[in-house]
Amino acid sequence: MKHISLVLGFVVMFGAPAMAASITGQTTDTSQKIEDMTAVDGPDLNIVALNDHIVVQDGVIRLGEAFQGSGKYADRVIAYAPRPGSRAVFDARWLKQIAVAFKLNWRPRSTAERLVVERESQVISKSEVEDILFERLVAEGGDASSRAVLSNRSFRLHLPVGEDYLLGVDQISFEPSNGRFSAVLAWGTGKDERLRVTGRLEHMTEVPVLAKRMMGGDVIQQADLKWIDMPQARLARNAITDASHLIGMAAKRSISAGKAVTEGDIRRPKAISKGDSVTLILSTPTMRLTTKGSALESGAEGDTVRITNSQTRTVVEGIITGPGQVRVDPAVNMAMR
Repeated sequence: MKHISLVLGFVVMFGAPAMAASITGQTTDTSQKIEDMTAVDGPDLNIVALNDHIVVQDGVIRLGEAFQGSGKYADRVIAYAPRPGSRAVFDARWLKQIAVAFKLNWRPRSTAERLVVERESQVISKSEVEDILFERLVAEGGDASSRAVLSNRSFRLHLPVGEDYLLGVDQISFEPSNGRFSAVLAWGTGKDERLRVTGRLEHMTEVPVLAKRMMGGDVIQQADLKWIDMPQARLARNAITDASHLIGMAAKRSISAGKAVTEGDIRRPKAISKGDSVTLILSTPTMRLTTKGSALESGAEGDTVRITNSQTRTVVEGIITGPGQVRVDPAVNMAMR
């Protein structure tokens, strides 16, 4: 990170309270008295207004950014800025000290007045960092079919704006037996341009998942599926990894898109529902008889269900062979004759 020379002995005057607020993001401690006011001439009678919320890019906060109408001292540094992507809050007492020191024509109207400072940043996403770590881990002997996954699921890296940074891995330790790693990311030469991260190298498996949410009873077609890579260690033991085991099956209940489908999520689609009118078929080598019946229970193709013979009112059992069709075994169901 570029070192910034603070332009006046003002850091001596206000450095401690201002920097504490900037670094921690908390309201400043104004218990320290101003030690030196010789840097400022006579009182400034210009109209001055507080900018109560500012966004800065640099590593410091200047008087003119905090106060409109601060005149010839606008470029004076009054505090360190918070870290990139963070915010700091400066309270009314601290702001009054600044105004007094620079003889600004401004005073807080109440103790509730404050200055909120946010620092812009270049955001490096979790996936970008994981890609960088993966390349290094493979070079260290990691499995090239795996993927680096950070422990912090909401990780984002904030770098200062205004300069190009080359993000890399300064140090890394890797345990192949469990895939765990610890690494130090670096984007400059300063100590504050280092960050330690941890994670795991996870073996990935290509899994068919639903491209859209499906409701209970919906039949899954090939067009409803897409393939994604998922960590094998996080897959349920009964997760389905073969698309042919999904196509033509029905959802037992609502299934979310993008999630691995388990055997418990699906069933064979119903070919007959309870109360349906069905065709009973009795076949022998010498004849084929059909009659109508009413299903007493629901079932999928291949299921055995009970049917009421519409002519004889006798209950028989048969195997569902297709939508609305049930094959009856003559040896078991002589009642059809």
